[in-house]
Amino acid sequence: MTRTAEDLDVVLISDIADCATLLHDTMLRANVNGVVRRLPADKRTIDFVRRSGPYQHQAPPDLYLFDYAIPDAKATSLVREVAFCPKKPDVPVILLVSPTSQAMLDAGEIDDGKSVMLSPTSLPAFIRKLRIGRRKLFFRALRTLYEFGPILVNTPATALRQQQRQQKLAMTA
Repeated sequence: MTRTAEDLDVVLISDIADCATLLHDTMLRANVNGVVRRLPADKRTIDFVRRSGPYQHQAPPDLYLFDYAIPDAKATSLVREVAFCPKKPDVPVILLVSPTSQAMLDAGEIDDGKSVMLSPTSLPAFIRKLRIGRRKLFFRALRTLYEFGPILVNTPATALRQQQRQQKLAMTA
């Protein structure tokens, strides 16, 4: 398959290989063409994001999606280095969050009290927004929002659980 200028170039930071497949499938369902490259959550990620070391000549992607659904010590340290450090990348970092990691971010536990002020949308809704309207304006808006901190998006599993919970509530009402 040949890439075009309209194709989305996403770097997914995740230790879970299936996450890349899920993201690519979500993009296809929303009619968004592109490529998803997965990086494990380790030291190489910092070099890649900062385009240093062996990655200094690497072209930046359109987006970084960081799988922060399981906020263990390793992931939290990496989120601080990638999304909240003074040398954060010019490319927006989108954090895929769970209720637990979102609560930690909202409480300011990750970024020394600078809580994230954005309420998350679902991954499918976020991907659909990439397709609707003018893409350049959408990315300009993302970069502007990112100046205030990482942008939060609910992981697909979180969105699915919320839908199931709402359906159960509707059935009992």
